[in-house]
Amino acid sequence: MMSISRRGLLGAGAVAAAGVGLAAMPASATAEKRRIRRGVIRVASFNIHYGAGPDNVFDLRHTAEMIEAIDADVIGLQEVDKHFRARSEWLDTAGELAGMLGMHQAYGANYDLDPLEPGQPRRQYGTAFLSRWPILESSNTRLPQYTGSEPRGLLEVVVNIQGRQVRLGNSHMQHTSDAEWQEQADAIVARLAQSAQPVILLGDTNAVPAFPGIKTFTDRYDDVWARVGVGPGLSAANTWRFDYVFVPKGSDVRSAWLVSTDASDHLPLVTDLLLP
Repeated sequence: MMSISRRGLLGAGAVAAAGVGLAAMPASATAEKRRIRRGVIRVASFNIHYGAGPDNVFDLRHTAEMIEAIDADVIGLQEVDKHFRARSEWLDTAGELAGMLGMHQAYGANYDLDPLEPGQPRRQYGTAFLSRWPILESSNTRLPQYTGSEPRGLLEVVVNIQGRQVRLGNSHMQHTSDAEWQEQADAIVARLAQSAQPVILLGDTNAVPAFPGIKTFTDRYDDVWARVGVGPGLSAANTWRFDYVFVPKGSDVRSAWLVSTDASDHLPLVTDLLLP
């Protein structure tokens, strides 16, 4: 059962999304260079629902087209299969997406299971980063887990963007226990507080802004949607605002928007901001 206190009441009104079609927002090297000349980077968070839409039909090429259209410098993905199940054709979905898009990738396995037959790859499920820029280092830290609950983690990467290093964290948090959620949030901020680089934290928190625990993040970071987003920002099932990008306090956040898509049961959250 979902935690009502973290999910909150059903949101009212339509999703505040930039209804962006693929043709209207192509990946563009020119646009990328223009942003970098201004010192602006584009960061996104997208729960890809293992590469399936709300109808649970697997279509990884559709997922790739959506990511290409977002044109992010770095995008954090959640619910990412790696040789995990037949539902995703036993593919390394992060690796496949990176290959299709010509991007660097890092993967964090939270489920890490033995193969069904000897000699096959391990069956994994977790989070990933795709980056236009070189990934200098990556690590996945397991978060506190109560008996019987799903394993969760914090995937970190350090990315070199035009000679400047930025640390990004990506997590898909607990959804059944408020106490476990809070322990995970505390572990995330404690881990990232050790960073020598400016930090951008993103992911699917499974918590609405009214949930008291969200202050664990907003006391330390700026929520880009609260800063510049328009409307309720309902990113999950047109009902909840679960997906966040948190940036250093006082960051120059230029814009934040959701992208309408049927590629997942979540909408991608995208933000443009000055390099921290």
